Amino acid sequence: MTEAPPKPPRIDAALARITLASHRNPWRTLLAAMVVLALSWFAASHLEIRGDFLELLPTESPGAKLFRATLTRMGGGSSTFTVVVRSPDAAVNRRVIDALVPRLRALPPTLVKRVEFGPQEARQFYYDRRWLFAELGDLEEVECELARERRRHQPGFIDLDDEPCRELRSDHGTRTTATPPSAAGTNGTPEPLPANASAFERFRRQISGRVREADQFPSGYFQTPDGTIFAVVMRSTATGTGDATGDVLMARVEALVRELNPSSFGPNVRVGFAGDIPTAIAERDALVKDVALSSGTAVGLILGGIVLFFRSFGALVHIGMAMFSGVGVAFAVAFGAFGYLNASTAFLGSIIAGNGINYGILYLARFRERRGEGDTVEAALLDAVRTVRSSTWLAALAAAGAYGSLMLTSFRGFSQFGLIGAVGMVACWGATMSLLPATITLWEKHISARFRKGAAAPKAVRAPVAGFVGALTTRHGGVVLVAAFALSVAAAWKLPNYLRDPWEYNFGKLGSNRKTAVSTDAWNNAQDRIFTARGSSPDMLLANRLEEVLPLIESLKARDRAMFPGNPYVDRVETVYDRVGGAPELVTRKLAVLAQVRAHIDALTPYLEGDDLATARDFRPPESLRAVRFDELPGLVREQFTERDGTFGTPFFVYYHPHFSPNNGRQLMQVARLTMNLRLPGGRVVPTVSRSTVFAEMVASMGRDGPRATFLAALAVIALVALATRRLGASAAVLGSLLCGVVLTVGGAAWLDVRLNFLNFVALPLTFGIGVEYAINLYDRIRFTGGDVTEAVRSVGGAVALCAFTTIVGYGALLTANSMALQSFGWYAMVGELACISSALLILPSALRLRSKRDRS
Repeated sequence: MTEAPPKPPRIDAALARITLASHRNPWRTLLAAMVVLALSWFAASHLEIRGDFLELLPTESPGAKLFRATLTRMGGGSSTFTVVVRSPDAAVNRRVIDALVPRLRALPPTLVKRVEFGPQEARQFYYDRRWLFAELGDLEEVECELARERRRHQPGFIDLDDEPCRELRSDHGTRTTATPPSAAGTNGTPEPLPANASAFERFRRQISGRVREADQFPSGYFQTPDGTIFAVVMRSTATGTGDATGDVLMARVEALVRELNPSSFGPNVRVGFAGDIPTAIAERDALVKDVALSSGTAVGLILGGIVLFFRSFGALVHIGMAMFSGVGVAFAVAFGAFGYLNASTAFLGSIIAGNGINYGILYLARFRERRGEGDTVEAALLDAVRTVRSSTWLAALAAAGAYGSLMLTSFRGFSQFGLIGAVGMVACWGATMSLLPATITLWEKHISARFRKGAAAPKAVRAPVAGFVGALTTRHGGVVLVAAFALSVAAAWKLPNYLRDPWEYNFGKLGSNRKTAVSTDAWNNAQDRIFTARGSSPDMLLANRLEEVLPLIESLKARDRAMFPGNPYVDRVETVYDRVGGAPELVTRKLAVLAQVRAHIDALTPYLEGDDLATARDFRPPESLRAVRFDELPGLVREQFTERDGTFGTPFFVYYHPHFSPNNGRQLMQVARLTMNLRLPGGRVVPTVSRSTVFAEMVASMGRDGPRATFLAALAVIALVALATRRLGASAAVLGSLLCGVVLTVGGAAWLDVRLNFLNFVALPLTFGIGVEYAINLYDRIRFTGGDVTEAVRSVGGAVALCAFTTIVGYGALLTANSMALQSFGWYAMVGELACISSALLILPSALRLRSKRDRS
């Protein structure tokens, strides 16, 4: 009795039924696919692209949570929108500003909180109270000299050669160079003081220096000295990160400028936009253009490679439609789950397309192979799905597992990256298996048959590279393995030192390389000509109450001295008290000294003449001088120190010494420890956080999450390879090929000192998950041919090489990004794919051939 053939696995039986249903009902299948395609891409088209770096921050870390809470507390009133007017004629520029400002001030408070075209309010405020902003020690020194001058005019004066007044300062030995309060974010250069200057001259220079920056714009307008550039500064409720409020404000301001018609004021008048909000919008729009350009280029190269390989435009219909369906489903899921893409996931479409298209390539290659052997369309389809199912399904699972491992990282950007990528891999595989039978059937019956006119079906494609690789591994397999072993050892030589600390700490290599200028660059440069920078960009810390600010600053300085003795980081700390002349006790002492100065000046005035008399009259502290109330501060200053809920005075700004670089990751980690969770004198900890804290936690998270994600991806690959091969020797050959590719990739990075960062480290788990695909597909074909390595390489080697090409092109799209971190991700992943495909095509066949020879002997 003849034994019944073994039943195929359930998944093969299910796929056979799906294949037949699709083949026998091609129009219905195609219609259903078109509906899915339309719906998924409709949802995907509504995805918002957010270029804001905050979207990549860790989700659960305490520092990141606190940083977001800080942004929430200070949200609104801090982002800037600057309208810049430029022409050679200052008078024309002034008229444009005068006409534009009332229109801007009419914008709703939900968009604009304040509009300033000059520092009038701040200039007058600081000028009227200029005496309060001198250092107490300087006032004491001036008072001492005036007192001595007063004694000199008294009868019977005897010069006793008293101790110099500078030695009597209350801050003697600890004198600091205080920075005058800022009205427009600038800092004037103090005039040099002659050595023989009189007490009145010293007093004049001291007080004048305190109002110099308020006098930077004596015309009352924000303008350059030559009047060719004017500016209007708006404070907005938008976040300045490319949010919807910023878009609305941009549209409203553009409409107002168009209505104003600046060219009607003069033929050379130009109006542009600068500041946080226009820059964020321009960079986001540039990112969108980058994504469109890179994705379009990648898809074009991928589809072009398919046409050249299969020598048929029909291949575009089959493979391209399945690919677009899978990518569309992935981004539809992204829309449902997140509603937006960030700076890393925005480029994910080309990566999914480059890898997800591989299943269709292998499917179509096998179909054409069987058709070339004379099989009917139905038989060739069934054979194709049966032949490639195991390898492509396991490859899809391995890739999905690699992407899925990224969901365990702390970064929102990469947990989202992992989900979208994992869905994309499975969706592309599903679309391939269900859609290709229908499109192939329609093509064969209605298009291809007309052109063949009875001729035989096209033969399988045998790429020249496959023949060369097959011959090389057949004749020189031992040499290939020895060379691979030698290269791997050389690559691994530097790995121990490299892996101890592989992270990139030079953050200057991770930002934008500005190779594509955004539209606001020229206008930001024009704005910078008006407002000169005031030192380094500070970190903002938040107290819970105004009363905590000064104790927290003392705690910060004490910690700075303890952590970095002799080389502290903190240069100065600015609080709201600096805007009113100092803390209440300090202002009280200043007023007392100024009262004495006033008495001395009144007593000396009858004896004065010339410049000293003019100084005495102009700089005499008035009797009405008193401590400043916070509600008297200029509006822009109040907003700087006001939280969203109205809490006032809690922010304080930490400026660092020049030896601190925000691009130095190690220094950022030190500053993070310095500024994190300051302690009050009673021992209570006040949660404080700075930008440095977030960057430091990102570095720490990389050290924690990177190895974990890579280990889980490797573990998933090992399990899937064992499931695919079910033999220890075969598993060792496949994994050895993959390991060699990974060692060559990471070892090459070690030799070239290419460091991992918070973007490119995902290339490692993806290399495990995607790179193993080539070895699995090649091994599966070797098994299917009964161990004929040469035939397997010749039949599928070209298709596998094409798969690698499409994946590399997908990663190559990242090279068009402005972010150097994303570019490094692209380079790292491309090198990984090249190493893995080389290992799969050379090492695996050579190893299996030698093992086969040994078994036969």
